Amino acid sequence: MKSTPCEFEVIVDVYWDRWGRLVKVFRKGELCEGKLWSDGTVSAESTIYDGISDQLDPDCIVIRKS
Repeated sequence: MKSTPCEFEVIVDVYWDRWGRLVKVFRKGELCEGKLWSDGTVSAESTIYDGISDQLDPDCIVIRKS
């Protein structure tokens, strides 16, 4: 799949599962850089934990630039 850089705003705190425990990985109100994939999904590296990246729930973000 092909991706393009994008900028998005986090509209609610985002949590990812880490070995059965939910951890906050993005804070509401942050403007972040990520990748917009050809299927419409967005992935990004956490602003809280270095080196941790995954897809984001589309209900948690608003894409500002793509």
